Amino acid sequence: MRTILRVILTFLIIVTLAVITGLYIVFDSRPLGREQGQVDIIIEEGASLTSIADQLHDVGVIGSPISFKLATQLLRKSRAIYPGAYTLNKQLSNTEAIEALAHARAVEVMVTIPEGLRSDEIIGILSNELGLDSLKMISLLTDSSLLKIAGNGFTHLEGTLFPETYRFLKNSGEYSVLKKLVVQFRNNIQPEMLEQARKFRFDLQKLITFASLVEKETGREDERRLVASVYHNRLTKKMLLGCDPTLIYMLVRRGEWDGNIRRRHFAINDPYNTYLRRGLPPGPIANPGLASILASLDPEETDFLYFVGKNDGTGAHDFSITLREHNNKVNRYQRRRSNR
Repeated sequence: MRTILRVILTFLIIVTLAVITGLYIVFDSRPLGREQGQVDIIIEEGASLTSIADQLHDVGVIGSPISFKLATQLLRKSRAIYPGAYTLNKQLSNTEAIEALAHARAVEVMVTIPEGLRSDEIIGILSNELGLDSLKMISLLTDSSLLKIAGNGFTHLEGTLFPETYRFLKNSGEYSVLKKLVVQFRNNIQPEMLEQARKFRFDLQKLITFASLVEKETGREDERRLVASVYHNRLTKKMLLGCDPTLIYMLVRRGEWDGNIRRRHFAINDPYNTYLRRGLPPGPIANPGLASILASLDPEETDFLYFVGKNDGTGAHDFSITLREHNNKVNRYQRRRSNR
């Protein structure tokens, strides 16, 4: 009987020691032979627990990716680890690493993208504010996976970098930053908007191309639907759109824009020259905001075919039905400008 008790006691001791050792390995073990100090890490959005554990192990924060994952799951802290940029001490126990990540505050940078900018202008803002590689971002404007998010018809991300104020994690990568803008673009395009676009024979790419013209022509809320009506009327009548912003975009693409449209520019044979080519240009000329997209889907019902800036400092335009009326207004407002 005593022999049996001793065997049972020995077994319990071994099991207890094994459990204690296991718990130590899971929760309290630290890296061996690693130097002290701190390390900066970035946990990307959507990172898996496995990739986080491997990253922590590679920089010497924890001793074992497997035990870190197990500890995180046992403590039910998987959802407490958020994307972000963190500064962590090296040689932490798994418990200490989990707590540090769960309670650290990720550094965020707020960036505002205004409506109506070209993609290269948006990249300029992002690269300056977030310290990103602008050339890498420009190359990503034709990335197939990002274009797939944007939707059918797009061969370039122009028009799909949605203008808004964003919170970016410090040290975010170029791809993840652009992806956030494109995802926000898609989130703002509702199915009913695409259905409404069909009555104008627009797919998504053509809708955004049209909206980019409206966006570049006026920044006034009270004029967007009027400008949209002019361009819809012109398309219906198969007239040339005659849109100055498309000419500017053409010159930017050709590296010839110096701030002025000259008479010779109207004769350049280019797909974006809407003074020579009928219909919409081949793609957006800027990244329009939601207001211009909605105005493009719901234009005012007018017979207007022309408009001209009033040159009064308000950004307002005067709209006309006939070319004679339009030319008279052009002369009037040009005199106003020359007398200033």
